[in-house]
Amino acid sequence: MSASASSPWRRHEPAALAEPRLPHPDTPVVPGVSCFEDDVWDLSVLCPRPTTRWIRLHFNHCPDALRADLRHFFYLLLTIDTPLEQLDRPASARKRLAPSTLKTLFEDLKPFFSWFEARGLSTLSELTEPDLHEYAGHVVAAPVGQNPRTRRLFALSRLWLMAPYMRPAARLRQPFWERDGIEQVVGKSEWTAENKSAPIHPVTMSALLVWCLRLVEDAQHLLPLLRLAPDPADSEGPDEASAMSPAGVWTGEVTPHDVDSLRRVVTTACLITVAYLAGMRADEVLGLRRGCCTPAVDGTGSAGAYEVRGRTYKSAVANGRSIPAGVERDVPWVAIKPVADAISVMEALHEGDLLFSDSLFKARMTDADLDVGGPSSRRVSEAIRCLTAWCNGRAIELDRTGEVIPADPDGHVNLRRLRRTLAWFIYRRPRGRVALGVQYGHLHAATTDGYGGRVSAGLRDLFPMEEAFAVSDTLHQAAEGLQASPTVSGPAAARYRAAVTEHQQRYQGMALTAKQAAALMSNPDLRVHDAAGQTLACVFDARKALCRKGTSPTTAAATPDLTACEDRCTNIARTDRHITAVEDDIAALLAELTAPLTPAPLRHRIELQITHREAIVQAHRDTSTGERS
Repeated sequence: MSASASSPWRRHEPAALAEPRLPHPDTPVVPGVSCFEDDVWDLSVLCPRPTTRWIRLHFNHCPDALRADLRHFFYLLLTIDTPLEQLDRPASARKRLAPSTLKTLFEDLKPFFSWFEARGLSTLSELTEPDLHEYAGHVVAAPVGQNPRTRRLFALSRLWLMAPYMRPAARLRQPFWERDGIEQVVGKSEWTAENKSAPIHPVTMSALLVWCLRLVEDAQHLLPLLRLAPDPADSEGPDEASAMSPAGVWTGEVTPHDVDSLRRVVTTACLITVAYLAGMRADEVLGLRRGCCTPAVDGTGSAGAYEVRGRTYKSAVANGRSIPAGVERDVPWVAIKPVADAISVMEALHEGDLLFSDSLFKARMTDADLDVGGPSSRRVSEAIRCLTAWCNGRAIELDRTGEVIPADPDGHVNLRRLRRTLAWFIYRRPRGRVALGVQYGHLHAATTDGYGGRVSAGLRDLFPMEEAFAVSDTLHQAAEGLQASPTVSGPAAARYRAAVTEHQQRYQGMALTAKQAAALMSNPDLRVHDAAGQTLACVFDARKALCRKGTSPTTAAATPDLTACEDRCTNIARTDRHITAVEDDIAALLAELTAPLTPAPLRHRIELQITHREAIVQAHRDTSTGERS
């Protein structure tokens, strides 16, 4: 058999040097920072993402025999494209890796380094097929999940893909899993695009947001004291500032001694407000610049919500290559007034370009010069804990112990969990309120509709899974409810029962995968929407939904608006639980009707509402009587 016939490479293999050589020891890797022969490469400056702090490759952790060739391997990954076309399978990998991903790849190779040294091996080229089978078994036995195992094997696949560019002794043979399939070794992929972070508990999130919005409001009156000036001569002297003794409604009197700590608290409150209510990722919110927020103008020329412009990083890819600096979003975030207020506070707080500089999250500032980069994840987490402690201290001082922010049972609050919590609230509390009258119904429209032109970069990647979980939970709870109280009334009663039955048969007891969630949401017979406190369930059919009149069923907005239900809609179904909520409404209306201060014109309207609700209750009872007979 000829050499070409036995080669694992395809005919169109990448052009490679006949005898590749190592780069010269002084070859710059990062000019002025790291060169090829260094044992530590600092790649941090190559990745300007706001949350990136340190990216260092420590080659002194590599086996001595492989160190030079592994430096060469990572140098190649930095400078040329990986020939992914040589794979016999589709791959979501990128041709050119971001520096942060190179660090992850280095970590994924560390188990191989240990295994390699323990076997007394000296070159990659001497690895045999049995050796690779042995290492694959070592990976499978590791106490990690399926995704890390896949990455550890694909790290060797990258070594094989770059083999033509490396010295002969460093050329790894084709791993058998690239012929047989990685899934045959580690099992079916568990990876999904879903944000698996636990939602923040509603009680914790609501209390935290209340305090954040309070601080944003107070900060607008405390700016003369909190503002950073580039030159101390441009700001008020300490005596004058002390004489002012400014006070906020919630902060109380603020003295110069409190300035640094309060500035940190206000900055963190603004960060949470913007990140949460706009649904931004950590890199996106920490990368916001001065002037990013402007009033939005609708088709009539009237000012409406606000638009926030910035950069996106997760989907910043061109021709299979990551763009570490990110790209400008072609569709802005659509935000509501509290977001604009928080951004306005940050712009007035300092004169820097980056809204959320790392300096502002430090416990103590020594001067007004701001860092040009954003804070690390650890710094933000510490600042959020500091904010929570400050708010709880004020709640106790003000004798408002009911407004203490309770600890979240799933751990500390962080920016990643905020996005998951927003999606959870929108689908689980559709008629609930964000603090201080910001309605989630409005927030849903602002955050989701503003992402229509860039699905992969917006909240819509979170919404489908969260909506599927909400629908599945609704049908599961409905099945339990019907066992105890089987009566269902309303024009959609039959469809409600059918949906519950079908869900039990197909999904009961399952932990939904992304594929199953997509199947559930594509089934029009299972679109049952309900939530705690609702007086009805919506068995959604876009063709019949009165809340969506004038909206095409094919548009992204073709979902029920539970804040705009109409009693004439044929999508309505009610169980005993809903009737209990209706009876609670009747009791509240009766109390208002008999109140001595209720004006006469309003009494007439209340009486009509009571009569209408009593008719709903009676219709449900009639249905129950008919079912028994």
